[in-house]
Amino acid sequence: MKKKGTMLAVCMTALIGLTVFAGCGSEEYALSYYHGENKDESGDSVYNEQLFYSNTLQQGYPDPFVLDDTARSGYYYLYGTSGSFSIMRSKDLAVWEDVGPTLVPPIDGEIPRLLHADMWAPEVIYDDETELYYLFFSATAETDTTYTEGNGIVSGVSYCNLYVATSDSAEGPFEMVNFMDAASCGESALHDYNTTAGIELDENELSEYAWIRQGGVYYEAAFPHYFAKYCLFSPDELYKFNRKNGVSDETGLNGRGYFGNIDPSPFEDPETGEKYLYVKMEGTNGIMVVHMFDWLTPDWDNAEIVLMVNYYTVEDWRNNTNFGVSYESENCNEGPHMLYYDGVYYLTFSANGYGSSNYRVATAVGDSPMGPFRKLTEEEGGLLLCSSTTESNSVSGAGHHSFAYVGDQLYIIYHRHRNYLIGGSDRYTAMDEVKWLTVKDINGNDLVVPYTNGPTDTLQPLPESVSGYKNIAAEAQVSCSNEEAEISCVTDGLLSVHKTADPTFMSYVRETYSSDTQTTFTFTFDSARTVRAVMVYNSASYRDIFLNISRIEFTLADGSTRVIRDLSFDVDQYCEVSDFSGEINYVASGAAAFAEFYDLNVTSVSITVDLPEGQERVGISEIRILGK
Repeated sequence: MKKKGTMLAVCMTALIGLTVFAGCGSEEYALSYYHGENKDESGDSVYNEQLFYSNTLQQGYPDPFVLDDTARSGYYYLYGTSGSFSIMRSKDLAVWEDVGPTLVPPIDGEIPRLLHADMWAPEVIYDDETELYYLFFSATAETDTTYTEGNGIVSGVSYCNLYVATSDSAEGPFEMVNFMDAASCGESALHDYNTTAGIELDENELSEYAWIRQGGVYYEAAFPHYFAKYCLFSPDELYKFNRKNGVSDETGLNGRGYFGNIDPSPFEDPETGEKYLYVKMEGTNGIMVVHMFDWLTPDWDNAEIVLMVNYYTVEDWRNNTNFGVSYESENCNEGPHMLYYDGVYYLTFSANGYGSSNYRVATAVGDSPMGPFRKLTEEEGGLLLCSSTTESNSVSGAGHHSFAYVGDQLYIIYHRHRNYLIGGSDRYTAMDEVKWLTVKDINGNDLVVPYTNGPTDTLQPLPESVSGYKNIAAEAQVSCSNEEAEISCVTDGLLSVHKTADPTFMSYVRETYSSDTQTTFTFTFDSARTVRAVMVYNSASYRDIFLNISRIEFTLADGSTRVIRDLSFDVDQYCEVSDFSGEINYVASGAAAFAEFYDLNVTSVSITVDLPEGQERVGISEIRILGK
């Protein structure tokens, strides 16, 4: 599926030579350009990897997390669900190279037993004070049969214990932290849970202890098993937290002795510097947060359940009211990740099962890292990432994500199914840009929400700090030959990728429509600018697509012109055509007609889009002019 190789040379071979045309008393030159005509073995366009990227590369892992380590090592690191947590690194988020495993257990001892199964969803954070990297993840330990259950001793079966490992390098190797060994965790992080059987409790003592009822007798719960000392959450504190919140039973999770947690996500508040850890509570399908004194010491006095599946708020869940969330069709909330922007805390999470096409990323908002949070409705843009609403014929199960800034641009990194028809656990990493959009909330007030220009399977520009070229279209004065066209939509930065999303929300993400036979958009700059490529994004609806751009005219700083004639939209790559009628019945979301050429020093760019015969109108989602 690769389209890179020596793409710069391949793509630019078409850019040699100019043809002179006579034009109204002055000379204009036909500009040589590349528009994706070279294809790889899968039929996708070969492209210049120094300017563009495509998610069709199918790199990476399930449950991807990207650590921005550029300030220290110059790299972004990609972690995910993989054997021994193998990682990759990149300088641009688009092309990754293998680094190798980061957590390789020894052959003997307790560590291999700790990592017996279900090594899932690692996330890493760097701490400036300790100068260490902290790797948070979950795994299922081998059952401890040393102790007989009863007399206060809980079952030796565990499922998805939460662990942490440390390293002085993002590439590892990471070493497991033992919370009963001060040399490993430090004095302040030592755990002090009960390992002794037979400690009976009166009913009036139950609120003070982690307890279990066995044979009609209340005991202080005993956790003597080998894996308990490696759990980040002390088992007795986790027991007490669950019981306080009414989500536990007398035997732990599904008859097991230990409560499981997965998908840990550390967050440091940029406003206060305080540390927090978000995790999914296995068995309840809720999300909890714990304030952390440091990355090894939970502050159990400040721990809360912040999301619960099928409820918009935890308050609704506690009151058993307002059951049902429109975009949650399966009993699962997982993969939390906190995003802070302009005073608002956006708790983003995945909904539904990872194996289904309905897996998606949603957003809840709050005024504090501890909440309370409210899941946004679909009308407010609650769906941050969803392949179902794009009706994609190549993307399925877009979810479990993290975020990374590249310069000033924000990207969401997520996984999706390698085979969109089958789904399941075979997934790879993708990325798309995130923009900020102002909508009306449920009370009619302005609310800024994140919006993803994706999921895409189409050619997209690399981050500007990587390629050196940015979209300068919005910096020009823009005019249109159709005076009724809403021209602001072509420079708002938003791609209209959804076909069946909530109509109210999609009214905020508009296209520019025109019913004219030809519609010309002109971009005039205050001073000459360097331009390298033009991308004209098509409508999300096959009923409104354009098929041809009859003319792109560049006025150069010296007054001469360069012209591209009849730039076609790649129907073969981005559309489906009915075998019966021969008509187009699908267009890929986020698809553009593009032209790349050698740098031009221009003062204006005019783009003329044709209306296909028999079609009522064309819709333009966005026009990008990549320049400097």
